[in-house]
Amino acid sequence: MKILKAKYILVCDDGFKVLKNSAIAFDTKIKKVGKFKELQAQFKDALVLDFSEDIVMPAFINPHCHLEFSANSTTLVYGDFLKWVKSVITSRSELSKEATDKLIQNAINSMMRSGVATIGEISSFGSDLNACVNSKARVVFYNEILGSNPEFIESCWENFITRFKQSDKFKSELFIPALSIHSTYSTHPTLCKRACDFAKLNNLLLSTHLLESNHENRWLREAKGGFKEWLAKFSKDAKPMYGVEEFIKNFSGLRTLFVHCVYLKELEKLDSNLHSIAHCAVSNRLLSKKTLNLKKVLKSGLNLAIATDGLSSNISLNFFDELRANLLIHDDFDLQKLAKVLLLSSTLNPARALGLNLGSLEEEKLADIAVYKGFEVSDETQIPLQLILQTKEAKELFIGGKKWEF
Repeated sequence: MKILKAKYILVCDDGFKVLKNSAIAFDTKIKKVGKFKELQAQFKDALVLDFSEDIVMPAFINPHCHLEFSANSTTLVYGDFLKWVKSVITSRSELSKEATDKLIQNAINSMMRSGVATIGEISSFGSDLNACVNSKARVVFYNEILGSNPEFIESCWENFITRFKQSDKFKSELFIPALSIHSTYSTHPTLCKRACDFAKLNNLLLSTHLLESNHENRWLREAKGGFKEWLAKFSKDAKPMYGVEEFIKNFSGLRTLFVHCVYLKELEKLDSNLHSIAHCAVSNRLLSKKTLNLKKVLKSGLNLAIATDGLSSNISLNFFDELRANLLIHDDFDLQKLAKVLLLSSTLNPARALGLNLGSLEEEKLADIAVYKGFEVSDETQIPLQLILQTKEAKELFIGGKKWEF
């Protein structure tokens, strides 16, 4: 048992409670939050961790990342989604070779140093498996499936099953096999339905990219634009495989993380009890020219989560860099209100999206806790905003109550 003292505790509950000069008693789970003397009297043999000058909050959850592309820096093309896709296809083999276990582990460590304890990893090839299994992070490992040619559905499925079974061997509290359906334009309806049925049968978390670019938007809604020209190279009579609502219906009754949704107008078609939106601000700015309307998402009542995406479409996996980018990109928000939205969308909300018992510093939640160096403020209501603006790395990180060594 440990008791952690802190100057400020950002509980990250729905009311965004902030406690001053308080403490947390925890082992693998949080046992109690309150005044230090009261906790010390109740847990007499607990190890005391004195961070009485610092700020404590739940560890971040980065629910969407592509670690297999961590070798990219300037190889891929930014500024237009289709140009980027073409550059990925051209360079993915070389980038995959360069993404060694050590490189992927370094990418995971860079996230963890910023206070991330849980990662949602999209695994396209399975080459990231060992690094994710051997990391200290909590990993939701989304085995990705795609394939638009009906002639290759069986081989695509067999490849997915092989990768899934390999990942399932390592299932534990810290490693959670899951399933990702790539997108509307890359996954045949037969393959999508089979994958959703498989997820339902095995109680798996799902993820999918949806309406990330205007190219996809025009293709689904009008069968026009850049996708039509691009796909014509592979098929003389290329047609959209789905309508927007038709695609969403596949995920009915399934806990699903819909990633990007920049051009999604039909927010009411998502299930607010099971469906969440992952927002990757930097990635959207680099590839899609437009960003998600956060106010519209919040007004809809849907669960919102912040994510970095991968180094294929970002320049940093430091979670504070992503949060600062959100502060600057979403200029229609009051800064202090936005800071609270972003912190909740990086802790409590993604925990709900992933169905995990963490994300807030409340009794019986898993003890995933980040400690950040404290600072002085003349106005304590500024703490969430100043934390995002001034912080780069965590001072300490606990995952399931165990201290992670930087």
